[in-house]
Amino acid sequence: MTDYSQIQKWWEIVISAYLMVSLHSQVWNNTAVQGINHPIDPVVKKFREHDWWDFGLGWKNILNNLRLIIQPYQFFNLIKPWLKVFPISHLSHGFLTLIALMNRMRGAVPDCYEYEDFLFSSA
Repeated sequence: MTDYSQIQKWWEIVISAYLMVSLHSQVWNNTAVQGINHPIDPVVKKFREHDWWDFGLGWKNILNNLRLIIQPYQFFNLIKPWLKVFPISHLSHGFLTLIALMNRMRGAVPDCYEYEDFLFSSA
């Protein structure tokens, strides 16, 4: 039988992923109809040129795109031990440049003044 603490940890991971994707859906579903038509960074617009970019607007589509965006960071951390053994400065610099470009995506930090629900304070 599975330990309750393990179930709780998996549940927390699922809920955290759901929250992350839900917050990002507001960023990517940036339309004039919603009244939040913020200008998009030209670099972020180029993300859609990736061969595996998912153009759907559903939860799973957004999760897949978030995975693509964090891939350079993940891959750099996987290859970093080898770069200590065989230092290749151009490869390290290229990864860091790519990661910096991925970091240009506007994060999923909601604007508190945009939604009345965030005006409530329990303090």
